[in-house]
Amino acid sequence: MSVDFPGVAALVLVSAEWLALGWLSGVRFPPSAQGATAANWALRVLVGASLVALAQLGLALVGIGIGSVALVLLSAGLGAAALRVAGSSRAGDCEAKLVPVERRERVGWLLLALVLLAGIVRSVLVPEAGWDAYSHWGLRAQAFASAGTLVDAHSEHEYYPPLVPLLEAWLYLQRNLVSIDLAKTIWAVIGSAFGVCLAWHLRLSLRSAWLAPFLAAGVVLSTTALLEGFWTGQADLALTTFLTLATLAAWQWQRDHDPGWLLHVAVFAAAAALTKFEGLPRVGIVGVVVLVEGALAGRARVWLPSFALLGPAVLVALLWLAVEITRGIAPNGEHVGTLQPLAIGSVALALAAVFGGVRTGGGVLVVVLGWAACGRSLFEPALRVLTLVVIAQAAATLIAFLVSATSPVLEVNTSATRLVEQCLPLALFVAAVGLARTGHL
Repeated sequence: MSVDFPGVAALVLVSAEWLALGWLSGVRFPPSAQGATAANWALRVLVGASLVALAQLGLALVGIGIGSVALVLLSAGLGAAALRVAGSSRAGDCEAKLVPVERRERVGWLLLALVLLAGIVRSVLVPEAGWDAYSHWGLRAQAFASAGTLVDAHSEHEYYPPLVPLLEAWLYLQRNLVSIDLAKTIWAVIGSAFGVCLAWHLRLSLRSAWLAPFLAAGVVLSTTALLEGFWTGQADLALTTFLTLATLAAWQWQRDHDPGWLLHVAVFAAAAALTKFEGLPRVGIVGVVVLVEGALAGRARVWLPSFALLGPAVLVALLWLAVEITRGIAPNGEHVGTLQPLAIGSVALALAAVFGGVRTGGGVLVVVLGWAACGRSLFEPALRVLTLVVIAQAAATLIAFLVSATSPVLEVNTSATRLVEQCLPLALFVAAVGLARTGHL
């Protein structure tokens, strides 16, 4: 194990750039979450990273490319300024509710910080071990950085959206060196920011606020595939981060109608759609569930969060399609075949085998037991939309196995842990809030 100190310096520089862009955007946890200092900085990292990737995509589309760090930052800064203007024009009048930080909550935040710091240190010290980093994401990042724009790298799944290789190429440009072992370190930064934001969402949702950092640490540790994403250059951690935060922001908007949440929804929905092939369908599921559930519940302006989810996600998907066409990358759905309903039994057995161990199935078991303890309370208005989103995402994942172009059982064995990871933190979040509401926590 060795440390690339110039690479670490480049990582710090990139993080600082993301923080600055996030600060410029004005996106933060709304006034009702006053006091969220650490969480706001974590949020700014994620917003800044999203803006950089979107700026890179736009510059590549118009033929300028991503080779100029200053030009990308300028473009991302213009996007941040637009978000600030949009946020200032929708300033909410929600009453601030500052919950004092207890001593035991400080212990929880320290525990969460230690978990996240351990993930960052491991990412810096341990060489890359993820197969996808060498077969796909890493190759594309190398090609993007070398060419100074988006090109056909002739890797596996070339048609996948490019947020992951774009951000890795961004780090390469800062370091002036291509290194797959360095590229993966940015995901520890993204994952850590996600952990802090998740903890603050829990703090806003629990009567016993001091439990939030402890539960967030539990979510990170229970989702082993997510935690492994801290030190592997795969895309599922990024998709999990953006999809979960977009969903939670839509739910928070339904709770207090603070317009600040809609900026979270729009930014993270766009980032999710730019991250993986399944990003847009996942966001679409959330948008449809939020719209239908809100309409059935008679909520006012139910279309707002759905529009904030679907509009930016579809726009980004169309921009990526335009880049594909102009770069000679053939858009396709090679994973999608015909429905194989008779494979349901073998798929169920394969899923039981994959999640039969503590390491792979521990988080799933916690969800099952937690949801069982909560019972009908999960379908009460306070949590119903999140519960339905998790169920819909699980059903969509099962259907994805049944329409796999390859053997459904093979698809389960190779992809189940990653696909379930994308929704598992949200399912654990629902379990935690449900257990708190029913008095179990």
